[in-house]
Amino acid sequence: MKFWFWISLFLIFRPMRTEERNFRVVIEQVNISNVDTNVYRNLSCELHQINNRSYLDSSHIFKYTIRDLSVHAVLDFWKLNSKTKMKLYDVQFDACNFLENASKNRLFNVYGQSLKKHANMKFKCPFLANVSYEVHNMTMDEQDFPSFVPLGKFRSLIEYLTNQKLISRFIATGKIMPYATDPFKVLQ
Repeated sequence: MKFWFWISLFLIFRPMRTEERNFRVVIEQVNISNVDTNVYRNLSCELHQINNRSYLDSSHIFKYTIRDLSVHAVLDFWKLNSKTKMKLYDVQFDACNFLENASKNRLFNVYGQSLKKHANMKFKCPFLANVSYEVHNMTMDEQDFPSFVPLGKFRSLIEYLTNQKLISRFIATGKIMPYATDPFKVLQ
């Protein structure tokens, strides 16, 4: 009896988990500012668009070892055909703690898992001097998001601080757009 119970649960929930998403997360622009040139030897970020998907490559090389790193993160969202801005979050947190522990916020977990998947090494504190911390072909996988996400535009601000002093700022803008999961379906 238990066997059939587990089989039926598997058959019910498996299609829900693998259901294709009907939206695509597209990052349209990324701006990076090296605010404190005494901290970074190199700081770069490039955005690529391939097959209707956005990919980010970034590199951080510090001039000296960074033991204290905090993040100020803001995510603003505008629903399709709306001028009203919704602030999804505006938080400041310890980056070292975030890299070592799972976050309770689902959006942060999606970002953290993608970062780990695309990083050239495990990011952890302290960040050593003259080591290239790189991320290659990082993308947001729609399967990591809930099955329904409203269409619209977003603006993400991420500021990095060390010893409570701003050292760099990343601003990304993009949109959540419809995506036909059926290749034979024509969008009208």
